[in-house]
Amino acid sequence: MGCREQAKIAALQEEGKQLAATADSLRLEIDRLQQLPGNWIIHNDTVRAGDGLFQVLYRMQINQKERGKIVIGMQDSVELSKMRVGHVFFAAMDSSGSVQRFRYAPNPAVIHVMSKVDTGYVYSRIEKPVKVRQSVYEGVIEKDGTLSGILHKVGIPSRMVGIVGGVLQCKVAFRQAWPGDRFRILLEETFYQDSIWIDGKVIYAEFEGRTVGHHEAFRYYDGDPKSTYNAHYTESGEALIFDGLRYPLDRLHITSSYGSRIHPITGKRTVHHGVDYGSPTGSPVHAVAAGVVTVSGFDPLSGNKVAVKHRDNSVSWYMHMSSRGVGVGAHVSAGQIIGRVGSTGRSTGPHLHFGFKNAKGAWINPLSKTMIATPKLAGERLAKLTKQVAEIRKQVELTLAAPAVKVNDTTDVMVRMRDVTGGI
Repeated sequence: MGCREQAKIAALQEEGKQLAATADSLRLEIDRLQQLPGNWIIHNDTVRAGDGLFQVLYRMQINQKERGKIVIGMQDSVELSKMRVGHVFFAAMDSSGSVQRFRYAPNPAVIHVMSKVDTGYVYSRIEKPVKVRQSVYEGVIEKDGTLSGILHKVGIPSRMVGIVGGVLQCKVAFRQAWPGDRFRILLEETFYQDSIWIDGKVIYAEFEGRTVGHHEAFRYYDGDPKSTYNAHYTESGEALIFDGLRYPLDRLHITSSYGSRIHPITGKRTVHHGVDYGSPTGSPVHAVAAGVVTVSGFDPLSGNKVAVKHRDNSVSWYMHMSSRGVGVGAHVSAGQIIGRVGSTGRSTGPHLHFGFKNAKGAWINPLSKTMIATPKLAGERLAKLTKQVAEIRKQVELTLAAPAVKVNDTTDVMVRMRDVTGGI
């Protein structure tokens, strides 16, 4: 009982530090904004459950014309779909109610700013210094335990625990794992002011069992943070994901998610039956799976659109394209280019609206479907992976050279850490 109480106290103290650092950051920003021209008035609001950016801007009393300009100006650089409850927005308005500065900080280390100029609004990004740390966790499966359960016990964020389990289960039948089977993972995490967790990546995962054998997963980086090829692969380039749909674009930037939202043009609440991916005009649009084209046409709302019916009778939809490359009745393969990104129909800018209907004809959230860039890397990407695998093995060895520390009293997991701020 004493150990658990001490852990709770430590967790509360850590939470207190994070809240204090966040409050300090917001206080400094408020002080800075208060020093702006004397006739400017500062408004602020936070994201609430079910909110999109338009709801927040409406509560901040920003007029409809400027709401649209701010959203359009930010959506190419900011993934507005990743807004979370509690995120804070600031707007500095002049005496006429016109927004002169708009600020959004998704975390204490990154600030997105829209500044008014003669031609509209200009976007800028402010990044504060952070620390980057690599950690190697090593341990064994406990009796009646699971890998995910152990990783949760040692305090690894749930999202990264899910990634570790997700990539390894493509090769490891965990129901056949035995107590004593060994695991090792390499994480890279970013912190603000040493203690506030900002982001984390699973760089490497390894599992060795007496029944399931030895398996490794390596994180591949394609050179673009939004590349759909950024994922985990075996050393030979095999994607560590169960069979799934191909992404419709090679580079993903979500500007509007599935579900209820305030429409960026009409300003009215509507149900968005798909996901909008911002992308430059002319970017190739790929069929997400093999099938037959059932729709290829144009209408004033959807612009150039294509629909593909797949073997399971589900249908994928691609809208607002600048051009269509296939006609009704055409048989297409997964990954085949069927059109190009555009802004036709009722659209605020170049993007692809990707929708998905199930076999019963009902719209579903495309993000609920398993997506994959390619089942196996080849050519230049495979060569790049080979180099990255060698570098990852080197990073593991360097981190293993650090002193080993038992994570906590609830498991026998050991961790080694090293600071890699400024590059590896």
